[in-house]
Amino acid sequence: MSNKIQLSPKKILNKQFQVEFKGYNAQEVDMFLDVVADDYQEFADLLNDAYEENETIKNEKKILVNKIAALEKEIVLLRGSLDSQVNQNSNVDILKRISTLEKAVFGQK
Repeated sequence: MSNKIQLSPKKILNKQFQVEFKGYNAQEVDMFLDVVADDYQEFADLLNDAYEENETIKNEKKILVNKIAALEKEIVLLRGSLDSQVNQNSNVDILKRISTLEKAVFGQK
């Protein structure tokens, strides 16, 4: 975003208008007020853009938090499944060993 803001608070406070016979130069005051109005509009636009971006980021965060929660649940399920498979494999190995030992001790029948 380019810096389109033309005034600072200090410039506004220090602005001096030329005094003419019947007061300030109306055109000069109008031109200055136009610049002030343009700056306020620019600030409002910047603020609105920031609010929109903030809402977008909040929505993206909610989506990502939900995805993380779903992935964490999936990890828990997969760990449980893996533990079950490991236990089954261990049980199969133990049964094979027992069978081998029984054959060795009691002979083949």
